[in-house]
Amino acid sequence: MKAKVLRKETILNVFPSSDDEHRLVIAVQQDSDEVSSRLVLRQETHAEDVGWFVQSCVVIEPEQVAGLRMALSAQTGRRDRSRHSESSLSRVPAILRFDGAITGNVG
Repeated sequence: MKAKVLRKETILNVFPSSDDEHRLVIAVQQDSDEVSSRLVLRQETHAEDVGWFVQSCVVIEPEQVAGLRMALSAQTGRRDRSRHSESSLSRVPAILRFDGAITGNVG
């Protein structure tokens, strides 16, 4: 009989949408039988009788995190140089590093 695998999750940030029924969640997940962790991006919807539930989930592989960080940094840098605009990117957390653990920094 196979042992049940427990999943530990740490939510790094929740990004609200323009309405109260949708949100974007970024989290780190780790199975109890694994040493490595994975970054996940979830689109969630709220229903009165159910609460928050997942519409879709994207797993960001460890080797993709650096590229994602560079893409977000490039967008943030361009925005900063062209005046502080009212961009939705201002709420995106900076991902500092990935070596088995992810550290988020909301700034």
